[in-house]
Amino acid sequence: MNNNVIVALDQGSSGTRVFAVDGSGAVLYKRAETLAPAHPQEGYAQYNAEELLESQIPLLNEMLDKLEEEEVSAIAVSSQRSTVVLWNRRTGKALAPVLSWQDGRATQEAQGVLTPQQDIHRLTGLYKTPFYSAPKIAWCLKHIPAVRRAAKAGDLAVGPVATYLIWHLTKGAVFAVDPTLAQRTLLYNIHTGDWDEDLLNAFGIKRACLPEIRPTAGDYGLYEYRERRIPILVCVGDQQAFMAGMGLHAGSSSINYGTGAFFLHNAGKELKQIPGILTSVSASGTNGKCDFILEGPVNACGVAFDWLKQLGFTFEMDELDDLCAQAQRPVWFLPALGGLGAPYWDFNASAVLAGFSPQTKRADMVAGVLRGVAFLVADIAYYIKDYGVDLGPITVAGGLANHAALLQFQADILQTDLHKSPETESTVMGAAYLAAQALNIDTSAWALFQKGQAVKPAVKPEEAELLNRQWRNFLEWSRTQKK
Repeated sequence: MNNNVIVALDQGSSGTRVFAVDGSGAVLYKRAETLAPAHPQEGYAQYNAEELLESQIPLLNEMLDKLEEEEVSAIAVSSQRSTVVLWNRRTGKALAPVLSWQDGRATQEAQGVLTPQQDIHRLTGLYKTPFYSAPKIAWCLKHIPAVRRAAKAGDLAVGPVATYLIWHLTKGAVFAVDPTLAQRTLLYNIHTGDWDEDLLNAFGIKRACLPEIRPTAGDYGLYEYRERRIPILVCVGDQQAFMAGMGLHAGSSSINYGTGAFFLHNAGKELKQIPGILTSVSASGTNGKCDFILEGPVNACGVAFDWLKQLGFTFEMDELDDLCAQAQRPVWFLPALGGLGAPYWDFNASAVLAGFSPQTKRADMVAGVLRGVAFLVADIAYYIKDYGVDLGPITVAGGLANHAALLQFQADILQTDLHKSPETESTVMGAAYLAAQALNIDTSAWALFQKGQAVKPAVKPEEAELLNRQWRNFLEWSRTQKK
């Protein structure tokens, strides 16, 4: 029998992953199920709340059945961050579609808030955009009568996916959230560590419908399954779970290539804010203390390749490296699907393809999309560096980090070594690690934190500078094009 087995669950943008990890960091079992958001019309991205639960709880139960002979010490829950669920706390039933972080329908609600952007950024570390939860909640209050009725009756519960899942796992006994997820509502004050009354009033949202804020690693109740009563010890946002899984210490940086891409730099205990860059909080231990993270999101990473397939350029992702090697004339591509993230925050920008010729092949299209993602990541890194921040060592992970072509081009245009994590599932493993820390398990030997082989730049600095200069010219031209 293994002692201290942890079951970690991650509800990401494109599916659910459930891992069982023992005290040595070894994965005993793992399962995954795909669940992508629906897009009923342009700018909309939503899930069905019941389908979210059905993609998670049966997988969790299946994992616990596999672990029938094992001692399961804890459950850890991570989820996508700005995606928001609204449900009736009396019945447990969802009252609205689950609006994904990618959903942009609440543009008017975001723009209608009179609080200036600089004040929003100062208070929350974020920006006033429709991709965070508060404008989405305001939109639901305005457009969905069932939400308004529940709010008036005091029955409305609002929270991120992890909060919603924990509420159901504990049969309504725990309605709580950690700071990494609370911040993504755009209602959390990073200075006080609590909901901000001015922001609540600005968006027309009552504190009573929001969950209690607890440390990332803490008491989130018990899950009772058959003869077991298993403590839930972690509630965390996916990017912060990823950072924990990467061992992102103060002064180091990381790139996560997933549905979107994120450049992350751990700034330590100092609250540092840079215009155009998000300031996030790291996962907090049982003492509630956290670091501050400089974060730059790229809205479209893996989804950019899905978009290319929708255009009719069929290929499998395991062909990506070979196709990039075949490319002779890569096109220029601005992956502004859902607008541009950091440091531009241009939600009027649209995807642009350019540089076609009669010789353009499928491989040139694939390589162009890959390069576009890498260029946007590099823009964030250079921008943070221009503010005097030493980026330190850079590690990379995420599903697309398995593609050598992406990492090589990223290293080339950044002109720095990249260290690939040996664990591509850093988010769900990071959640497990946080639970292990809460259980006082020695994690020093976990393979998760072993540094992978370095990917070194293969081009000279002057070639990298030329590529970056050509990219900036293309980017500036692309942003003048109207939808």
